[in-house]
Amino acid sequence: MFRAILVPLDGSPIAEQSLPTAARIARATGAALHLIHVHVEANPNPIFINGMPVVDTELHSLAAEHERVYLERAAASVAGDGLQPIVTQLTGPVVKTITSYARDIHAGLIVLTTHGRSGFDRLWLGSVAEALARVATTPLLLLRPGEAQHVAIPTFRQVLVPLDGSERAAEAIALAVALARIDDGQVTLLRVVDTLPVPELLPFHERFHRDEAVVAQEEATATRYLQGLVGTSAPPGTQTLVLRADQPARAILEVARERAVDLVVMATQGHGAARGVTLSRVTDKVLRGIGGPLLVMRPGQQQSD
Repeated sequence: MFRAILVPLDGSPIAEQSLPTAARIARATGAALHLIHVHVEANPNPIFINGMPVVDTELHSLAAEHERVYLERAAASVAGDGLQPIVTQLTGPVVKTITSYARDIHAGLIVLTTHGRSGFDRLWLGSVAEALARVATTPLLLLRPGEAQHVAIPTFRQVLVPLDGSERAAEAIALAVALARIDDGQVTLLRVVDTLPVPELLPFHERFHRDEAVVAQEEATATRYLQGLVGTSAPPGTQTLVLRADQPARAILEVARERAVDLVVMATQGHGAARGVTLSRVTDKVLRGIGGPLLVMRPGQQQSD
């Protein structure tokens, strides 16, 4: 499943919190681990290594040398037990450079610690993480930053996969299963039946609940859909859950919290910049409100290994 795993680092302690998790996945799956830093001209917070000069004898900047030493130290912090990270310094627009490099190495996963705090109505994504979630063709594992320097490495014993009933969304199952296997974990497939009508552009107070018979029929269809995935897309023993809710995103977040889920895996409906950058409504809300690790992928465009 994973030939290579990519970790972009910006020089901050928060970004470095992704390293133990990425290294753990790499060791468990036999993937190569790539650490990169994208140099940005006129960066207000350049990487600086104490004890190293900032310019040479001709007053040329030694920023690249600081970045090289930083990456090598980051690699050394997780090396060992058969893992030797590959470090690369890059230059260019950050998001475009990361996505291009991920394609070049056939990365199966990008691991990134986001900047900020969580909350349903408070953005906890950094600008780079949010842009990657919208345009990257490589699955993206987003980790919530911890308060302390030494953050507990997440396990994948309980993995939740919300699905919308489409074949493309079901592509997320393979990723969920691959990560759950690291800890002999349990995968749960979730389908939320929306009890409010379409179009969703109506103001919330003008929306009304749908006919009970229609909702019941969709509920039965959803149950058959999930059961059909078990033994085909998902291994035997995979749990299924169908819920009714008038706010699917909030229902997903509540299930994740109540079941103490370790990881949520979701497919987006993102498009490239030329077609307009969007995320599906539900995925976008979950992405902003989740309190733990979230893996997002764009179905049909994953760079498979």
